Amino acid sequence: MPALSSRVNIIKASPIRRIAALLDEARRKEDIISFGGGAPSLPPPQEVLDYMCYLLMEKPRMAVGYTGTRGIPELRELIAEDLKKYWGVDYDPQSEIMITTGGTEGIYATLAATLDEGDEVIILDPTYLGYSEAIKLVGGRVKKVPISVETAYQPDLEEVKKVVTPKTTAFILLSPDNPTGRVVTEEFVKGLVDLAVDHDFWIIFDAAYKHITFGERKQPWPDSYPGARERTITINTFSKEASIPGLRLGYLTGPPEALEAIEKVKQYLTLAPDSLGQFAMVKFYQDGIKDRYLKEVVIPTYKRRRDLMYELIRKELPEAKTALPEGAFYFFVNIEYYLEAMNRNDEEFANRLLYRKGVVVIPGSHFGDMGRGHIRMTFVSEPEERIREGMRRIGAFVFSYL
Repeated sequence: MPALSSRVNIIKASPIRRIAALLDEARRKEDIISFGGGAPSLPPPQEVLDYMCYLLMEKPRMAVGYTGTRGIPELRELIAEDLKKYWGVDYDPQSEIMITTGGTEGIYATLAATLDEGDEVIILDPTYLGYSEAIKLVGGRVKKVPISVETAYQPDLEEVKKVVTPKTTAFILLSPDNPTGRVVTEEFVKGLVDLAVDHDFWIIFDAAYKHITFGERKQPWPDSYPGARERTITINTFSKEASIPGLRLGYLTGPPEALEAIEKVKQYLTLAPDSLGQFAMVKFYQDGIKDRYLKEVVIPTYKRRRDLMYELIRKELPEAKTALPEGAFYFFVNIEYYLEAMNRNDEEFANRLLYRKGVVVIPGSHFGDMGRGHIRMTFVSEPEERIREGMRRIGAFVFSYL
């Protein structure tokens, strides 16, 4: 067989995708309880589903045909109106908004359009595992800033300053965060913007979970601070807020020049975003559907599950350390006490838990060096009764070693 690119040897296969493949094979085994993947478990709004069926039956050519690379104008206009309503920021839907094939494409295309070989990108540790591999894939270098449960996973701006160099090209900010559920403070965002202005680097703001928050404190929006607009690219996805992860649809906002560069990359990745998903999201924004869905279905359901899992973590794993997530889908749990008693690491813990108890969790070490000794558990993928059963199994598994 001819040789393969050396590029694939510098990146790791996604452990989340490995778990997803495992769950696909085990889908018929109803005794497996998954606290693993971060996909919503709720269906999209019924109005959206009905509209998709209508499009496929009555307007199939429009529903499955190509659109422009940047996406359909009516969806971009609705996005601009929505961002103005929620965060008070104005974007030109023609030049400052682009539809993408999910947030994942947005991340890669943004990095490919902003980094040169050897450029440095600062990320937090732990954070979403997809960033470091995408950075390496486009020839960049990863610089990490540690965060921990002792500070509720809030980043320290002074620690960020320590790793800024003349090669710093971008800082990736994910908030609400995966895996920790942390929402960054307004003070941190203001300080980060000032630092980006002083050192002339990009802020790549991953807003995947922007609407999934459970308290009064709303996610600060970097573009709303002086100096940020011309150096911030925001990555969004409909997967979480509209519960359509399989349709692979997201969008970017950013300066016109940056989006022009990203569009060139996108043309050779996916050509154009999913047509059916775009028209479905036009419906999502109309007639108050989005607001009702988030307010009446998504947030109340996930908050109940979050609160229940928090109660059960304290009951079944009393020596564990975690922070109550302010947003997103996850608990990031320090289980070092139990790992020491079991003489296992977090990867071995997760493997044995699945094999012996049929419960899926993600090893924390997959999210960075600071994640060692942790597990990530999602509270959105299972209903309350299965959260209870899954946590009971975890407690029994741990107790058998103590």
